Amino acid sequence: MSRTARRLSAALAAAVVLASAAPAASAAPAAGSSGRWWTGPATVAARGTDLYPESVAWDPTRRAFLVGSAQAGTLSTVGLDGTVRELAPAFGMVSTLGIKVDLPRGRILVAYSDFWIRQAMPLPQPPTSGIAVYDLVTGQLTQRIPLFEDGGASFANDLAVDDDGAVYVTNPASATIVRIDPDGHAAPLVTDPRLAPEVVGDNGIVWHPGGYLLVGHYETGRLFRVTTAGTPEVTEVGLPAPLAGADGIALRPDGALVVVRNANGRISGVPDGKDSVTVLRSYDGWRSARPVRTADRWPVEGPTAAAVTPYGTYVLSGHILALQTGHGPTPEFTLRRL
Repeated sequence: MSRTARRLSAALAAAVVLASAAPAASAAPAAGSSGRWWTGPATVAARGTDLYPESVAWDPTRRAFLVGSAQAGTLSTVGLDGTVRELAPAFGMVSTLGIKVDLPRGRILVAYSDFWIRQAMPLPQPPTSGIAVYDLVTGQLTQRIPLFEDGGASFANDLAVDDDGAVYVTNPASATIVRIDPDGHAAPLVTDPRLAPEVVGDNGIVWHPGGYLLVGHYETGRLFRVTTAGTPEVTEVGLPAPLAGADGIALRPDGALVVVRNANGRISGVPDGKDSVTVLRSYDGWRSARPVRTADRWPVEGPTAAAVTPYGTYVLSGHILALQTGHGPTPEFTLRRL
């Protein structure tokens, strides 16, 4: 491991946890959104030198996954056979985190930040985070939209896209969700004390076709419904129990919400998280919800995100904890079907 990588790994151990080969045998069929049955691997075992991906999205145009890199700041594709190929190089000293494929507008949206890297070394730039926009066809970087440029709280983490192309971004170091309008202008959507962190705050976010956002809070395990029209309203979704350690969330076509949890926060004082995946359903417009499936002991340590594909929902374990604790290098990462 290089000196820079060692310094980054050591610093990550003290930093707050902000975020979230060949296929294995025993493949089984999963239903695609078209109703056709597809067959995909139960597990995708991928190798990418020190990538440590934190988020994942499915790219239907390439029939492959897209992953970022908490360490390298790149954007890569991952085939169903585990082959990793770099799609876009790093554009600076940043981590690439939340990813969304905006198919109607032909773009890939990626949240980036230098928050983690800044813990490891002095940087010549002010705190940097925002949304990077890539052309879906070429993978070329077309735009950077700076966000959260407010010192230590500068941390764009995850994002969602609504039907009109507006983008919503969470920041686990603050209580604010930012909206970027279709013309690229950014402004706070809402600031709410319930989104604020003691250690790690709002994290995963999805757009619901009913016209609102669903947002998870990492340390409290609470889920919020956030309206976007007119004056935004933040209401807590009633759950039977909180889902502490809630990192990435994904909305399936059948309306169920997949919540990926992890125990990575324990090194920074978030004691109740655990490596598990919970599927929630709501029957009242996400004013309340209940678990319909829980994988309490996820077999691969440190899951952080999920991607919905024609082959089923795949959960990413990118070994972020190994990066945080300096137990690298770890070239492998795993996508396992729920």
